[in-house]
Amino acid sequence: MIKGVIAGNFDAMHPGYIKMFNEMKQHCSVLVVLLQTDPTIERPNKLKPILSTDERKDMLMSLEDIDDVIRYTYEEQLYDLLKMGEFDVRFLGDDYINKPFTGDDLKVPIHYLNRDHGWSTTKYKTLIANSLKEVDERPWGKYEVLLDAPDVKVKRITVNPGQRLSYQYHEKRAEVWTVVSGILTIILEDDKLFRGKGQSVRIHQGDRHRAWNETDTPVIFIEVQTGSYFGEDDIIRIEDDYKRDHSGN
Repeated sequence: MIKGVIAGNFDAMHPGYIKMFNEMKQHCSVLVVLLQTDPTIERPNKLKPILSTDERKDMLMSLEDIDDVIRYTYEEQLYDLLKMGEFDVRFLGDDYINKPFTGDDLKVPIHYLNRDHGWSTTKYKTLIANSLKEVDERPWGKYEVLLDAPDVKVKRITVNPGQRLSYQYHEKRAEVWTVVSGILTIILEDDKLFRGKGQSVRIHQGDRHRAWNETDTPVIFIEVQTGSYFGEDDIIRIEDDYKRDHSGN
């Protein structure tokens, strides 16, 4: 019998973990997972687990490659578990090569796991977060909803070079635009205005307005909407370069 061990918090199970467990079981007949309850207790810079320890243990034990799961909280406890466990091989990610780690003095043979599958917990959480964002491509560029609450809506708007939004107004909301990148041209009623990084313009309910990028680089601005309704159908177009209907963005 060859007894193998790996330690970690194993939060948010992703395909990379499955590949790693399969690789481990090819090098041992019994695989033990030492499950850290919360890495932020001793290392505040780490990410706090989303799932509880019980939930993570249940998920791990449901995998056929894993034979046992033992919890620990502190690095000192991890050291004692490694020392007393009579393990024949310990598994670490190849990012630990030539780096110190808890138990590196115990002389347990190390098998470094191949990480070229490209997965990580950070990547997985980022992909989930991005999938929840409302991003809409438009002929003039795109917008991303950063906040959608009953009393306010916030968008990050990118206007491509040489493009402009429709000349429009709103019946149920006012807006404040703050430029974060580039030079934005604004048509506001009968005035033509310019705003650069960190500068803002206020658009009152009912004001006719248009965002326009007259430069050769993308312009990005933050739009904060306040009022009683923030639907895209409260966009009444007066003029539009793309021949779209009179309502909608």
